[in-house]
Amino acid sequence: MEFMVCALGTPEEEPFIPLIKNHVDGVELQNYGLKGALSISAWNEKLSQHKKISAKLPGRLAVHGPFFGMDYTCQDHLIRAAVKKRMDMTFQMVRELRPDTLVLHAGWSEELRRFSLGDKWIEENAGFWKQEIPRFADIGVRIVLENVMEHSPDMGIELVDTVSHDHLGLCLDIGHAHLASDLAPARWVKQMGARLKHVHLHDNHGKRDDHLPAGEGSIDFDTFFEALHKWAPEVTVSLEVIADPETVIKNAVYITGKYRGSAV
Repeated sequence: MEFMVCALGTPEEEPFIPLIKNHVDGVELQNYGLKGALSISAWNEKLSQHKKISAKLPGRLAVHGPFFGMDYTCQDHLIRAAVKKRMDMTFQMVRELRPDTLVLHAGWSEELRRFSLGDKWIEENAGFWKQEIPRFADIGVRIVLENVMEHSPDMGIELVDTVSHDHLGLCLDIGHAHLASDLAPARWVKQMGARLKHVHLHDNHGKRDDHLPAGEGSIDFDTFFEALHKWAPEVTVSLEVIADPETVIKNAVYITGKYRGSAV
């Protein structure tokens, strides 16, 4: 198990890089799905920042890609064309940054569940990823699909199993699962098993996606990490806390110190 922290990769964060290096195994750069998606110039500015800072970062590198509007198999041909363009931009971005992991949202929605479109969603998305994954695999980048408002890990598991490619796995966002699901995060881990490659770690009280430091909400992290060590011991755990850098580093020290070993 390796630990990472999420960062925006801005110049203001540079003074904290030496401190981060002492406590984590890598960094996940964000966020092409928020500011980076506002315009071409915003995307290019984000990429330029990341290229400048990435060489100074410790260890492994992951990147969080775009997510708003990323309906990979939308019936509207104009939206599909926009998604294709954004995926082409994402591929170019990872070619330049060379992360080992690209985080994308799976794209499953409550609307699909309510209208019984699960089988169609699996079939069409599996076809999309079977075509898309090889170019990322060729440059050594794995894609992990993150849950957002899914009630269970079932659809993500079925999709990954249907595609059946070594470079496509799952990302468990523990805060999202705590908000949307009646299943404890540890149950998600057990069901995902070896398909689980990456974790977004943050806390909340089950009402909002607060991205609190771990331990400040109501998530049971002891049971969660017991499950990780048992069912997905090779996972990367990325601390996705929204706070000032000092608070993020303090929480990273706490998490790595308590959970890096197999005993809790």
